[in-house]
Amino acid sequence: MDVKTKQVSFDQLISELSTRLINSEPTETYECIEEVIAAIGDYTEADRCYVFEFDDHIKHMTNTHEWVRNGHQAHIDSLQAIEAADLPWFFKEMKENHVCIVNDVRTLPPEANAEKAEFDREDIKSVICIGMVANHKLLGFVGCDMVQKKRQWQPTDLRRLSLVADMIANTLERQRTYAELIHTQRELEKANRMLQAQVAQDGLTGIANRRAFDERITNEIQRASRHKTPLALLIIDIDQFKPYNDHYGHLQGDQALKSVADAMFDQLQRNTDFLARYGGEEFVAVISATDEQKTKDSIQQLLEAVQNLKIEHEQSQVAPYLSISIGGYLHTPTADENTEALISRMISKADSALYRAKSDGRNRGYLDY
Repeated sequence: MDVKTKQVSFDQLISELSTRLINSEPTETYECIEEVIAAIGDYTEADRCYVFEFDDHIKHMTNTHEWVRNGHQAHIDSLQAIEAADLPWFFKEMKENHVCIVNDVRTLPPEANAEKAEFDREDIKSVICIGMVANHKLLGFVGCDMVQKKRQWQPTDLRRLSLVADMIANTLERQRTYAELIHTQRELEKANRMLQAQVAQDGLTGIANRRAFDERITNEIQRASRHKTPLALLIIDIDQFKPYNDHYGHLQGDQALKSVADAMFDQLQRNTDFLARYGGEEFVAVISATDEQKTKDSIQQLLEAVQNLKIEHEQSQVAPYLSISIGGYLHTPTADENTEALISRMISKADSALYRAKSDGRNRGYLDY
């Protein structure tokens, strides 16, 4: 093959490899680089062709890809996380010149004794390494070794390997950018979830807030309508909480609110159960896929859970301990009901039941349907 024909052949190869890298998905990057170094190694008649990547500070380098001609030994496993102190002359050459060309390892300067020992270990007689640079940053290098015989590297070898180094550098930079983009996207999603949780969470008690309740009751009504199942709404009020706050102070009052919220939350553990702070000392609960008896049982469990806290309340005219009153409404939504109107009606019905519970002495719960 004459020089011109060989050049055309190489240009075609580079074009094909470049297209392969450009069109590859991020998940295919590793496989594509393997194909590139195999093709270049074979075309240039090298015995080994490889890629090393530097860390961000060029303190370490790692052999990430290696192609070896049949009959020669691979060394990738022993060339991981090599420190600059191990091969100082080579690191200096790559950092300063982005090129290291050795036609005969026996002619290396005295300061490259460590490099010569490593080349001898790998049976290398000649080596050429070209830096991979992207955005003015040295990412690593592409290299070729000669093991069977020495080689006088030519300008065409340097030019060809430089093209390959540029191709791989751009691919690696694209991969890193993609990885950073994915990381940033995940961080944003995480921050958004945390923000959404904060927006939907009551700052004092840690349970859902009024805004979360407004969304949940709408969703549960629509679900109950589709499945034709009953839905219960409970409004819960801590009995005589203002006298408690006035007597024990707001700090203890806040602690009491948190304790009551935790106790009630522990009683509503089904996926279809929902508890939120409605405002002040008032809470709401949504119980889906229920019936009259189950809802009454839930009301009783909530009453007993707060009673069992035995939070002393000297100012209460109901009991020596903090207690709650509950009003509930049970309804099976239908497709022809307006959701907003139904929510207003359910809240009004539950509030009426709560008013009766308070009027009848508090520390009790009533359910309407």
